[in-house]
Amino acid sequence: MAFVEPVPQWQPPAPTQYDLPWADILTVDLSQYETDREKLVKIVSTALERDGFFYVVGHDIAPETLSRQFDLGQLTFEGGVGGGKGKSSCAYRGERIIPRLQNYWEIKDGVRDKIEHYNFYKNSIDPATRHPEPLRPHITEIKEFLEEARQKVLRRILSLIDAVLGLKDGYLWSLHETDGGEAGDDLLRYMIYDPLTEEESSKTNGVMLNGHTDFNSISTLVSQPISALQVLMPDNVWRYVKHKDGALVINVGDQLSFMSGGILKGTMHRVVRPPPDQVHLRRLGVFHFAHFIRGIPLDLLPSEKVHKEGHRIFENEIPTTDQWESTRIKSYGTASFIKGEEFDIEIIAGSPLSLRH
Repeated sequence: MAFVEPVPQWQPPAPTQYDLPWADILTVDLSQYETDREKLVKIVSTALERDGFFYVVGHDIAPETLSRQFDLGQLTFEGGVGGGKGKSSCAYRGERIIPRLQNYWEIKDGVRDKIEHYNFYKNSIDPATRHPEPLRPHITEIKEFLEEARQKVLRRILSLIDAVLGLKDGYLWSLHETDGGEAGDDLLRYMIYDPLTEEESSKTNGVMLNGHTDFNSISTLVSQPISALQVLMPDNVWRYVKHKDGALVINVGDQLSFMSGGILKGTMHRVVRPPPDQVHLRRLGVFHFAHFIRGIPLDLLPSEKVHKEGHRIFENEIPTTDQWESTRIKSYGTASFIKGEEFDIEIIAGSPLSLRH
């Protein structure tokens, strides 16, 4: 991929030296996609039915391309685009604000988030002029990276999941993009966390983003060195996701989990204060959130395995993909939380959001 012009390079921080309780997440090597597909299907099956998360390596996205995305993410928040370091320039797409500035969600006891993010939606990235000026020269390469991630990672992962669920190969991809070119409105997100103060951290038990599941189909995080992401593992213990250079971290969102009848786990995850040797650092993230095409009912997939081993999530009216997304966007951060030691599991009373499995 050709880069239009140089930007300041992001310098990845050193990985933590602390021995944290790491999550035992499996790894899928996509370099074996053509040569040992059955092995990968078994790994994906175990990972998604047990943990809901796995690493992807061997994806054929060049290291410099991944690094460049962090360069552009850094430019977004330190080059006058975001609200933390410069003047904000907000554009609107429906009910979604670009960028999303800090203090939008309450974490706990009056402590509000220190998160900013900037979204690029696949179906409305153009024209470049709708974005803040520092990003405009880079919109084409951002679009190219999003499409590369869709073709080299998402499409192949969905094919492996087809095999896990006993679906015709290409079925799940057809729900993300048709032969006629209609596609789900995937988004590429740059996201940054500013550190919590000691006082803030004491009030939130170190939580920076409350426990939640994603509402889309498949989420991809480019692994980065600051250890703050935790997943709720099958033994009901929060464990850290360990950094792997060049790896991608994949998880299933609500929509695909629901359509699988709960066979594929939409796993709770959260962001917490990093260990002492990283606690002072801003945490920069690059994400790809894949979305089904609009208007698809979140009903059970046409799979014998799903109908035999899964269970129907919605007993009455079945929401569509866009209805579910709208509900989640409006409700996140306004929910009640399970009152316990952690105070950070999202529960929306009287809504399908309370239907966990």
